[in-house]
Amino acid sequence: RLGVLHVGQRIEEQADFEKIYKNAWADNANACAKQYAGTGALKTDYTRQRTQWGLIMDGWNSLIRYYKNNFSDGFRQDAIDLFLGNYSVDEIEPASPLHVKKDWKFLALPIIMVVAFSMCIICLLMAGDTWTETLAYVLFWGSASFGTFAIILYNGKDFVDAPKLVQKEKMD
Repeated sequence: RLGVLHVGQRIEEQADFEKIYKNAWADNANACAKQYAGTGALKTDYTRQRTQWGLIMDGWNSLIRYYKNNFSDGFRQDAIDLFLGNYSVDEIEPASPLHVKKDWKFLALPIIMVVAFSMCIICLLMAGDTWTETLAYVLFWGSASFGTFAIILYNGKDFVDAPKLVQKEKMD
């Protein structure tokens, strides 16, 4: 009806158009996903042509989304709440609800866990003179990494970047 195709032509016969359309569709999905989730869209290579590399990138993007959603996205939700009017600023309150002091464990424990886990892997890869020496090092660094991981899990709410603004009460 728009005159894009001649009489008798079918859209399925237009391979070049299909490729351009699918690429535009996938590029749009990536742009929207980057704004919303902080990473490219998942399965865009499926829209184009599914590959093993695309499968690996989907896993990588999922890991990045998990991290961002749990540890660094609270401020985005606060900004959305302010923008949409779900939170109203109280001019009388002197302290900002956005400023929350972090405890020492917020920075120290993840660093200790990463160092301990790295040392455990290094001890496995670079064996000592005897197997008992290697086992002792691996047990020590493994228990240190497991112990700090357990402490982090126990204090999990301190590590999650949750939104700090509360929604205003609904007026009924």
